[in-house]
Amino acid sequence: TASTMACMVESIGMTLSGGAAIPAADSRRKVLSHMVGARIVEMVHEDLKMSDILTRKAFENAIKVNAAIGGSTNFIIHLLAIAGRIGVDLELDDFDKLGSDIPLLVNLMPSGKYLMEDFYYAGGLPVVIKELSHLLHKDTVSVNGQSLIENSKDAECFNRDVIATYEKPVQEKAGITVVKGNICEEGAVIKPSA
Repeated sequence: TASTMACMVESIGMTLSGGAAIPAADSRRKVLSHMVGARIVEMVHEDLKMSDILTRKAFENAIKVNAAIGGSTNFIIHLLAIAGRIGVDLELDDFDKLGSDIPLLVNLMPSGKYLMEDFYYAGGLPVVIKELSHLLHKDTVSVNGQSLIENSKDAECFNRDVIATYEKPVQEKAGITVVKGNICEEGAVIKPSA
């Protein structure tokens, strides 16, 4: 879904923190767009390039965050395509190794009962990243020059029914799982949280 892709872009460090879940009709979406445009100009002056941000560690962080939000299986297709384009070695099995044991932290449809706007107003992706900070690479850089951990260190959750803690998740081991067999010799994916 579009919301999963927006979360992927933020979790990999390619957009400003906190923007992934802003509802379309919320005026903060327009403000974020303006801030992103200004930041792109600053990045040019700083010589901060996509290749500086899109590292193997950044992809690993994104896989773990996607698992925690119960993100779409389409995420795999998009992340593998980006990795291939940028020259990062990423395989289907990485999604299983890195994400299958991650607990589901977000009570969001179709895995849960809340909507994306509820996720945003509960604190959004920065809260999830803060909950996962002990599992994420701390030495990655995002578009603002800081790591995901630094960007999310002050995140506050406003509704624990929407965003659970790592210690008391919505569901244990809910990340995408890769399965192989005679029907799918090269692998297929399932989403246990749904």
